[in-house]
This record gives sequence, structure tokens and C-alpha cells, in this order.
Amino acid sequence: MSKTIEEAATKVLSKLGRLPAGQVATSAQIKSVTDEYDGLYDELLNDSLVDWAKDDDLPDYAFNPVVILLLGRTADDFGVPDQWSAREDQQRLKLGSQISSPYVYQPTEFEDF
Repeated sequence: MSKTIEEAATKVLSKLGRLPAGQVATSAQIKSVTDEYDGLYDELLNDSLVDWAKDDDLPDYAFNPVVILLLGRTADDFGVPDQWSAREDQQRLKLGSQISSPYVYQPTEFEDF
């Protein structure tokens, strides 16, 4: 089941410690993260790492990588030391492998009768 970018933003804010359990994020907090998502999406699109539209929900396989990428990009904005940027390459590889997996060529054996 896909998730919205707002759900990703809420998870980012929670992981950054800016959203206590049971509280709802302000629209300004959500906007701060979703604005960063717009730039991230454009970069991922340019690198052929997305197969969904910017306004679509995030596919399940992309949710956690996108959250981690957003954590690295927004940590400074919320005054939190960045511990996620180092994982950016790994998350990009995860996205790339998920997108390319249906297109990986594997020859099929056949028997000649």
C-alpha cells in the first residue's frame, strides 16, 4: 500500500525528534519537508530513479529510501545533527534496483524437441 508524501514528512519529523508521539505536525513543518521533497524528486527523476509522478503517493519500495534521503536533507533545517547523508548512495542504489528489476534480462532455458 502506497503512502503519501505527507506521511513521509511526518515520519521524517518524528525521526528528527521534532514531532512528539501522538502530536500532529504543523502545516509549516510539513511544508518544510515537502518543499525539500520537490527538489529531491527532481534529482531522482534526472537520475532515472523514480517511476511515479511527483504528485503521486510513494510506492512501498520507495517510502523508506525517500524518508532517509529527506532526513539527510532536512536535519540542518530542524537543528539536528545529520546522521543520514552518509546513507544517500545506498538509498539511491535501492531505488535503482527496484525500478530496474522488472527489466533485468534473464535468459530462459528451452528444450529443442
